[in-house]
Amino acid sequence: MLREITAIVKKDLKQAKRDPRFLAPSLIIPFVFLLVYSIMWTSVGGGESFACGLVVQDLSPEADDMAGIIENMVSTTNHTWFSIERYDLETASELYQSTQLIGYILIPEGFGANISSGQKGIVILFINNANDDVVKNYVHRIEAAVLLYNQEAIAPEFDQSNALIALDETLFLPSTPSNLAYMGAVGLLLSLMTCALASQALVTATEFETGAIHDMLNSPTSRLAIVIGRTIAAIPRSFLVLLITTPVITLSLNVFPVGNLLTLFGILILTTLALVPLGELIGMQARKREQSLLAAVLLTVVGFLGGGGLAPIGLTPFSLRVILLVLPTTHSIGLWARVFFSDTLLGLLPSALYLLGTWLVLTAVVTHLMKREVERS
Repeated sequence: MLREITAIVKKDLKQAKRDPRFLAPSLIIPFVFLLVYSIMWTSVGGGESFACGLVVQDLSPEADDMAGIIENMVSTTNHTWFSIERYDLETASELYQSTQLIGYILIPEGFGANISSGQKGIVILFINNANDDVVKNYVHRIEAAVLLYNQEAIAPEFDQSNALIALDETLFLPSTPSNLAYMGAVGLLLSLMTCALASQALVTATEFETGAIHDMLNSPTSRLAIVIGRTIAAIPRSFLVLLITTPVITLSLNVFPVGNLLTLFGILILTTLALVPLGELIGMQARKREQSLLAAVLLTVVGFLGGGGLAPIGLTPFSLRVILLVLPTTHSIGLWARVFFSDTLLGLLPSALYLLGTWLVLTAVVTHLMKREVERS
């Protein structure tokens, strides 16, 4: 059987070398996602950090106190997503109008005089509300600054070290990845998933169109050897796309793995093993190249989006998460993101066993369908 598997592997690799078009979906889909996500975030606050402008026109002590609270407000998190930069009004307005500045705070002239005379001082916030998450990031912090001033929590008279409550954080990851860093990391996995699923679906559908599948199935080679051999051949074929996507994504987004490289390599192997028989199944059912490619791409995209491709699966509502955990892509993305950003092996076994079990079950299903195909022909 080992000799049969080796022969199948050599045959499939030669076929992939003759027809490298299987790489196309694997390159197009991840970079399209990265392009859209990059445009979406860099146009609404930068994704990595949200810089807010501060314009102080009033020269009163009250204005200085308010500006000090805004600039030096004690953060309740270790994140550096939010920063304050001072501008003059003309510069801040120009940057804001050109969308280079997502928002700015204006402390106008007369702010201190109004407060001294018992009237209400007004702080004006200009904000581009193109993204709800960004707006909340700004508004909540500025509201907190206003609340601190109204409660006379002004430094240095209000000493935070004497506060009754303090917050001590314990973060799971050594550093918090930005949205673009997370997307870049899972984009690498997406390229492999697309190649494993779509390329095998194309190979199988092509063999049905040419009739080569029946020659192979009617040969003395066992059905199980055929399935295992084709799966093994898909591993280097799927890894080939990483030679292109890895340097491009890691260098352009400056995102590099923190976890163990051998563990990440093992996750890629398990992902390929789980998805190749699924691609075989798609090709056997569609039997047409165009239909099999469309089905494989749609399944990859749906599995990627639903399985944590744009945000960790833990942020998904529990009722939906239970359904999404049926997909092998969900487990692959969860394993990949966990190890990519942290040097830990904790909590990996259940998803790893699920991917391994998926491979065994789908291999048995495809082997059975091949047997039925021979009986029909």
